[in-house]
Amino acid sequence: MIPTITKKYQNVVISTGNIITELGQRKSNEELYDGLKITLLGDPSVERVVVEKEIDELHGRVQRATQELTTRLTENGRNEISIGAKIFLNRHSTEFVNQAVEALLNILSVTHVDNVVLAYHPNAVASATPVTTTAAGGVPAKSPCSEGSTAGRTSNWSQRNGDGGVAELKKLYQSLEQYALKQQITQLGIADLDASALEELHKSAQVAPTIAQVNLSTCCVVPPELQEFCAAHDIQLNTHSDPELLLPEEQFAELAPGYTIDWSLRYQVHVRCRGVLTAKGYIVGASRSSD
Repeated sequence: MIPTITKKYQNVVISTGNIITELGQRKSNEELYDGLKITLLGDPSVERVVVEKEIDELHGRVQRATQELTTRLTENGRNEISIGAKIFLNRHSTEFVNQAVEALLNILSVTHVDNVVLAYHPNAVASATPVTTTAAGGVPAKSPCSEGSTAGRTSNWSQRNGDGGVAELKKLYQSLEQYALKQQITQLGIADLDASALEELHKSAQVAPTIAQVNLSTCCVVPPELQEFCAAHDIQLNTHSDPELLLPEEQFAELAPGYTIDWSLRYQVHVRCRGVLTAKGYIVGASRSSD
């Protein structure tokens, strides 16, 4: 249970700190769950976890290992590191987007980040377990297509979420654009859209997305029309293996009874000249019912 803070706050922010040393390279849903478990419940066998946990009563935050994270962020000059983040959202709320970005900038103590990718899945699948096992380098070790799985079919974001979903996505993206216009985010990105939805978003954007991610656990081959659109509009096309729903409500309830996740994000810090990952962590916004 979130210590002491649950008695006072309807909304809380939870920061795992740098999880590289504790968790290594794992699936994103496993990283998030275990990172939150260490942060909220602690591990009696690891003394430093208890020592470095911080309760920020003023801002309603539970943070861990902030000093170690600060060290990683300042051991190289700001122009020598690249900070990227991905926001995971399953409910439409521009306020959640703003909360996520503000928390990211504040907890990392930076004036800007290099890129932010938005993953919006209002009709997320029930399972939070990725279909594939990810090998080194982020390439799926086994393709679902090779096993004849229905997951091998292309995931069509437009069909699943309809015109209403596209309209919601545009509003969420507009919230991110405000940070880009203020130069607090250098590049904007979007995850899991088909070519039709990406084109709709691109036409209405003040700050065009320059990054597009596609999940190869639901799309074995990147659709040609998506490749063509990205190539024509100078959009970097990347693959990933994040599930649509990082953590089901019942799993989060085990760690923070009475609370539900509003938004979550993952940040990664790389040293530019070497491409070395020096810090990685998760930040979660959660709330409880007013009843």
